[in-house]
Amino acid sequence: MAYRESNLDRNLRKWFVNDNEHQLLRSIWLNEGAMRGLSSFNLELDFPIAAIAGKNGSGKSTVLALACCAFHNTSTGFKLSHRKRPYYTFADFFVQHTEDIPPDGIKIFYSIAHNGWKKSDNLPDGKGIAYQKREKKKAGKWTDYSRRIKRDVVFLGIERIVPHSEKSQSKSYSKSFSSSENKGWEDDVKDAVGKILGKKYDEFKYVSHSKYRLPLVVVNGKKYSGFHMGAGENALFEVLSVIHSVSEGALVVIDEIELGLHSEAQKKFISHLKTLCKKRKVQILCTTHSRDIFGQLPDDARVFIENINGKSVICNSISPEFAFSKLSAENPFEISLLVEDRVAKTLMLSVLPSTIRSRISIEVIGSASALTRQLSSNYMREKQENIVILYDGDQSAKEKANLLHGCKMTESTDSDDDIKAWMKSKIEYLPGETWPESWIVQKCSESIDVLAPLLGVGVDELVDVIEQGLEAGKHNEFSEIGVVVGLEEEDVLVRFCMAISQSHADQFQTLIESLQKRLDG
Repeated sequence: MAYRESNLDRNLRKWFVNDNEHQLLRSIWLNEGAMRGLSSFNLELDFPIAAIAGKNGSGKSTVLALACCAFHNTSTGFKLSHRKRPYYTFADFFVQHTEDIPPDGIKIFYSIAHNGWKKSDNLPDGKGIAYQKREKKKAGKWTDYSRRIKRDVVFLGIERIVPHSEKSQSKSYSKSFSSSENKGWEDDVKDAVGKILGKKYDEFKYVSHSKYRLPLVVVNGKKYSGFHMGAGENALFEVLSVIHSVSEGALVVIDEIELGLHSEAQKKFISHLKTLCKKRKVQILCTTHSRDIFGQLPDDARVFIENINGKSVICNSISPEFAFSKLSAENPFEISLLVEDRVAKTLMLSVLPSTIRSRISIEVIGSASALTRQLSSNYMREKQENIVILYDGDQSAKEKANLLHGCKMTESTDSDDDIKAWMKSKIEYLPGETWPESWIVQKCSESIDVLAPLLGVGVDELVDVIEQGLEAGKHNEFSEIGVVVGLEEEDVLVRFCMAISQSHADQFQTLIESLQKRLDG
């Protein structure tokens, strides 16, 4: 099923898109030049947590570095203990060997929601979203560091998971660490780490020496330090302690956020980070190779980066299933049928004959706009994949707009007519003129006698159940019906689709014939 947003998700987005008080980073636009594996790109941020996935070398970590360099800070701003300055510069991330060719001709625009802009026609009260520019001309230096908006920014790299027993500094000072003053957030961190890992910590504190520190906990009356913690346990104490230490509204940037954590812990970690975003107004930007991390975030918090013919392509709102199928081995099927969500996939699996099912893969992408992005990305590939885009039925009325949007995203010099003709040849639609859930339920209301035994409900009762489902609102139909008939939402969907395949298969005949023709070449 599609990701079901929680009330917390909706509240976080509402806060994030309307806040001008906390210097929130709303986009990064590499307008000119290239940075490592990244060419020109535009990343928009509409949720306080954003997770970036992609193959090795696609530029994920470079995006994090660019984000860190968006802001300056006051002399008293937060800094990690090993850092000299409370802000980052490009030299912190883009270290040059004598034989490296330094980046030149770079122009980066950062859009920031701020309440202290210079008043202008666009921002008469100095509040809202505006751009700041960082530039590096050929043989020149990066410009205007000191003019950057001030904000706490902290970068947590993969060194956070190195066990203290393998850190030379920690081992050197193992007998020198001593108690330091509590900061007031230790109990919050203790309880959060315990909940994430399923442990009960009696106490937690940091002991320190010089600029180094070591976690110390008590569990069941037994005390142990970071020297005897696993990588994930150490990392959680570090990350959560930092988030509680920074000022409200800070930007926290985390490379490979899932490192050291098992699947269940990853899910609980993201859940807790959402509560921290609400409580402390922090913004979190991270990279990941974990499907579980992606799966815990709403559509607009998931970003996929890929390199197509030397060009960086950003895909927002991509589904976890499709994103991580891209990271796996090559697709062995003859056609990849790309659909919006689990409803469309379940429906197609129910109505397609096995002779077609066995030859195609059905991939969930996440939204109509994400489907259009995949269509334009495939056009740009030197070796195009054999894909078919299956939009929901309600998108047929928007075909002209979708084709125009897809055409623009290719940034190709080919004629618009040629691009649109190619794209149109790759598009199919589900039956109906509304969203799939509504269409399925309405169609099944025409064949109650087939659906009733599948749900174990009497025909007369089922009429009322279907009416309740249709009144539940867009995308909530099967959830509501499941509550009434005592089934999980996924079970309800499958049984409705079975009824469709038995009573309304004729609605898919044109689509089935088209897919068969594509397979037969």
